[in-house]
Amino acid sequence: MVAQRTEPPLDCLSIAWRGVTVLLDRQELARKAAVQPSPWTTEAERLALIESQRASALLSAAATGKGENGCTQIHGALDGEAKAMVLAALESGSATVLLDGSKAPVTAVAIRYLGTRRGPLCGRGHIMVYVPGQSRPFLVQDWWVS
Repeated sequence: MVAQRTEPPLDCLSIAWRGVTVLLDRQELARKAAVQPSPWTTEAERLALIESQRASALLSAAATGKGENGCTQIHGALDGEAKAMVLAALESGSATVLLDGSKAPVTAVAIRYLGTRRGPLCGRGHIMVYVPGQSRPFLVQDWWVS
């Protein structure tokens, strides 16, 4: 279980999935997106550049105007880079998660890393995020494929 924020950020993005709304801090995403592309020399610099591209993808998917929860909404399907940024926020506990019809945030989410093998050289893995007590994940992200 990963504890999440218990209050939404003041300036937030809202992403709705399968009965769950995830709120992310827009200012935090803007800070991550501000990393300038440059030739990287360390693994930390490479990861910061990837995180910057993912945050930019998520910010560019935002609509104009605010939704019912006071956050800028993201409509439509997210690409893999944007979904990876949402997953990173959920893994770090920096997101606010709301069930549809509820004003009270979910205190924690369950994250499951599932890998399956289909022979000695083939397989795939997924990362699935659940609200405790719900039978289906609200977010599924490809993890690896071989």
